[in-house]
Amino acid sequence: MSGTDIRFLEVRRPDLDAQEAAEVAARLFGVSGRAEAIYSERDRNFRLRSAGGEFILKIANAEEDSSVTDFQLGALLHIARTDPGMPVPRVRPTLAGQAFAELTLRSGARHATYMLSFIPGVIIGEVRQSPALLADHGRMVARLGRALRGYFHPAADRALLWDVRQIARFRPLLERVQDAALRSSCLSILDRFVAETAPALERLRAQVVHGDAGQHNVIVDPDAPDRVAGIVDFGDILHGPLVLDLVAAIADLQDGRIPIRELAPPIAAAYHAVTPLEPEELALLPDLILARHVGTVAICSWRQNSVASEPGYLDDTADRAGSFIDEIQSMGSGELAALLHRACRMVRASPAQSTAARAIEELLSRRTKLLGPHLQLFYDPPLHLVRGEGPWLYDASGRRYLDAYNNVPHVGHCHPHVVEAVARQSATLNTNTRYLFGSVLDYAERLTRTLPPELSVCAFVNSGSEANDLAWRMAKAFTGHGGALIMEDAYHGITEAADALSPSGNPAGAMGAHVRALVAPDDYRGPFRRGAPDLARRYADFADAAIASLARAGLKPAAFFIDSTFLTNGVLEPPEGYLAQVFEKVRAAGGLCVADEVQAGFGRMGGVMWGFETHGVAPDIVTLGKPVGNGHPVGVVVTRPEILDAFARQTSFFSTFGGNCVSAAAALAVLDVVERERLPENAATVGAHLKRALQGLMEKHPLIGDVRGRGLTLGVELVRDRTALTPAREETREALNRMRDHGVLVGSEGRHGNIVKIRPPIVIGRVEADLIVAALDAALTQIEG
Repeated sequence: MSGTDIRFLEVRRPDLDAQEAAEVAARLFGVSGRAEAIYSERDRNFRLRSAGGEFILKIANAEEDSSVTDFQLGALLHIARTDPGMPVPRVRPTLAGQAFAELTLRSGARHATYMLSFIPGVIIGEVRQSPALLADHGRMVARLGRALRGYFHPAADRALLWDVRQIARFRPLLERVQDAALRSSCLSILDRFVAETAPALERLRAQVVHGDAGQHNVIVDPDAPDRVAGIVDFGDILHGPLVLDLVAAIADLQDGRIPIRELAPPIAAAYHAVTPLEPEELALLPDLILARHVGTVAICSWRQNSVASEPGYLDDTADRAGSFIDEIQSMGSGELAALLHRACRMVRASPAQSTAARAIEELLSRRTKLLGPHLQLFYDPPLHLVRGEGPWLYDASGRRYLDAYNNVPHVGHCHPHVVEAVARQSATLNTNTRYLFGSVLDYAERLTRTLPPELSVCAFVNSGSEANDLAWRMAKAFTGHGGALIMEDAYHGITEAADALSPSGNPAGAMGAHVRALVAPDDYRGPFRRGAPDLARRYADFADAAIASLARAGLKPAAFFIDSTFLTNGVLEPPEGYLAQVFEKVRAAGGLCVADEVQAGFGRMGGVMWGFETHGVAPDIVTLGKPVGNGHPVGVVVTRPEILDAFARQTSFFSTFGGNCVSAAAALAVLDVVERERLPENAATVGAHLKRALQGLMEKHPLIGDVRGRGLTLGVELVRDRTALTPAREETREALNRMRDHGVLVGSEGRHGNIVKIRPPIVIGRVEADLIVAALDAALTQIEG
């Protein structure tokens, strides 16, 4: 391990004595009293007795960033709000009203310093572990997890020594363990963990967890020895699988007094009664407990052999952990898992398990009352999401879902570069666009450099709908015509003008009287099928019919709007040359060609920046929306100067917020990420891998009729019969819900609602792509029966 990795392997506690601690308490917190040093693994803790009560003064390790202290204290404040009766320490603010202060010691090192209320009692490791106490321990740990739901902090994603997910990094330390049998056993467990357990952890629900609710951090009242009086020391708090708290609760109480077969089941069953465990969590518990013991062996063996130790609770821990490993392996992980499963199955889950369902029902009721009953929600039951990060979304229970649907967070949910740019600009200036500022010009210059050179001027709005509305007005002004051409089942927005171009956006599939739709180039179920000759020309000829229909109504085309992904048509792959032929026909009739890149743009199609590039065409106008600001509302129209000039001569245009300085900061940051992280290339390589894997499922699942798309816009069409192509609409709806149950979120598409739409943030890698395939495989296996 590198020096950075062993930051907390070496114990360098803050250097101050009890008298100095008492002086700090009085000066910073206004608490005067006698201080007594108490043990801490890496910080310096003091118990302070004062006339106003007892407190704990904590001076954090100098290596600990103050953001981590802010994270820990924020968790305690969150618990005080969500579960005021939860027996955890309460934060006593400094005299300045802050949660903590910075303290500089004589060494010159700076330490975060804070004060907590003291919870009297004895640690659970020093009392008799009665069945009633073990059960209360399990209940209290589950209650703590419930209280932490919904809490997050930027410092939550931290690597800690005692996090079992880190044990792969301990191989060099384990190889130095002197006991050959113990060394071999630990390395074998480590290998199995890396190969089997670690990948499975990615599928488990996750949230902020305590991380160390074991024998030294759980307090028992001596006068009520069967009840937990409190849980202390949030120093190992982190974001991780929820089950890690139960792992610590069991593993750290395994001290040889009670066999594991008697210790673990009552803790797990009581936990399950408060927070029902998922089957995979139960199945992984034994291996996670073993992994925690392996981490203990590695850390404590290293410290015993490498660091001059001071008296503490880790002195003989490595040897004891080895004996606990032997105990579990003697009975077998499978038998322990079965014991835990039986114990939990016999428990009648408390009403707490329906809390999440009740919360969703309450939200639905409020939503219907306040927003009306007609707004669409995904999945049954719908998800209550509270946080996003990268390609992941988290619900109110802490469960993590892979977002394989959402094209709004193009570079991943809450990308730190975008978040920082928006926050910085919001704190500096946010006003309307009738003033000069350079950022929108910087963005326009960078954006137009990625487009054909003739597309050199921009108009900024707030959404893709507004962009398409404005593009339509520009096209009418420049051409003097009033007719519009679209694809059948098109969608281009919600304004009145854009809705007229969006038959898929309303139940009746209606279009404006001035609009004509081309038959989609669907070579799977369209009038001309895959393998037939001259497909591009035969489908392009439908443009002639549409133009002729407009002419009979006394109209000429002002514009042809095209979504380069052909998404609402069913994620099509048009025959090569098709779109070039349509563009030629439209321009010959006097119309402009508008590429709606809301879905396709910024590298999603793989290998290129813009979707129209995959078709070998150059549009007259490009419209942009959702991905521009990664969720911040920005829309852009990019066109030729003469088109914008013709529009401006006929009408004035102004958008209060379009292209404001915060929007420009968001959009610039997105471009930064797309370029720096080479996301178009990522979309190409990961998309090709994903598409091949999805095509591979066709041999196993007869429901899959076709797999198509490009980059990270893919469609899997489900049919009940591959010859008749009967749409499997209900099966598709069920597949979406089952994939949700497996932790992957996708959508549906197409006229028949039978196409699984896969459109993730383009930051996903092969690991996430494989999770999508595994979830679809599992869902179809369940459906096909």
